[in-house]
Amino acid sequence: MNNWLFYSCIILSSLILTELIRRYSIKKNLLDTPNSRSSHTIATPRGGGLSIVVCFLIVIGFSEILSSDIVFALLGSGILVAVIGFWDDHGHIAARWRLLSHFVAAFWVLFWLGGIPEFQLLGFSINLSWFGFVLAAFILVWLLNLFNFMDGIDGIAASEAIFVACAGAYFSWSNGSENITYISLILAAATVGFLILNWSPAKIFMGDAGSGFLGLMLGII
Repeated sequence: MNNWLFYSCIILSSLILTELIRRYSIKKNLLDTPNSRSSHTIATPRGGGLSIVVCFLIVIGFSEILSSDIVFALLGSGILVAVIGFWDDHGHIAARWRLLSHFVAAFWVLFWLGGIPEFQLLGFSINLSWFGFVLAAFILVWLLNLFNFMDGIDGIAASEAIFVACAGAYFSWSNGSENITYISLILAAATVGFLILNWSPAKIFMGDAGSGFLGLMLGII
């Protein structure tokens, strides 16, 4: 399939699914009601980020380009974070359980990807071993929750995710890393479809399912 057609199909699928979720959220009264800290003034449906999750994971799951370790890392962690976020969007999960699930997702990723590889710094080879494993887990959880915090401002989280993913795709392509390029472009395309309805004035917000998922995927990239 032509690359432009491939990514256009992802964008269109994400847009259609976002609209279906928006109608579902309105019907179920899943609304983000503004308060004194909000940047929006009217109740807005939430949960639209689930379209990003579904489109991204379906494409990754059927990918013939990525190794099984990468696919397991992305699917396992992504599904866990999205399910917990979707559940929290429909009710309330205690913060300690959300945080625990986030760390489980982070350690799952690092297990399948083998932690942080040895890297060069100022001419020295550095291997952080188990400390790097733990440090990376905290970084992934921090980034996951950072994106969750940004959701609720029209277009900001989605726009940033698209910019970072495209930048990641460019630099990884420049360095011959096809896997990261492929993953980044799929994530960007799925987010573009959502952004169309999230652009100011936003017709829908991501919700915990989408924002947490995006933060984790960018951290993995």
